[in-house]
Amino acid sequence: MIPVRPEQALRAGDLLLEPILPAHAAQLFDHLQAPELYTFIPHEAPASVQELASRYERWSARQAPDGSEIWLNYAIYRPASEQYVGTLQATVNSSGTAFIAYEVFPAHWRRRYARTACIALVAHVFACYDQVDEVTALLDTRNEASWRLLESIGFTRAGEIEAADWFKGASSDEYIYKIMRREFAAAHPIPACGTDLPS
Repeated sequence: MIPVRPEQALRAGDLLLEPILPAHAAQLFDHLQAPELYTFIPHEAPASVQELASRYERWSARQAPDGSEIWLNYAIYRPASEQYVGTLQATVNSSGTAFIAYEVFPAHWRRRYARTACIALVAHVFACYDQVDEVTALLDTRNEASWRLLESIGFTRAGEIEAADWFKGASSDEYIYKIMRREFAAAHPIPACGTDLPS
């Protein structure tokens, strides 16, 4: 697989999705310290700007070393307020599926930023990666806000993985959410590859 315009910023409504680079570490580090972000995921906040920059340096390759996956990682920027409001990512693999994940910083919750950004990302994946016919998300069953967001876009619950992980002293079950290309296209425009999603 060859990444299609991996450095292209994507526009969606009043948001700009910027491909993450090491320079974003200084901009995003403080936001990523919010403990609320880690309630339902088995990760901790980055320990330093340098650690985060090193992670972003790996991501900036935009693909796995063996070429089996394409990594699309974005910082969600709102030009009107000159603020970063979250991050999101898609992993496109050679099997013809893509996985998405997203987070909005707590100060910007309940403003529909995650929904707008996710629609733009899924549209981009379907527009630019012809081999992808299905997009999947895995999320903790306790994270109701997140799975309701996916359902509002058109994702459907396809299964549940019991005891998918163990963190913060508790077992975590995960829902599997999926959307097919034809289902997404019936509800949302898929622009030509390289063009912005209509506002």
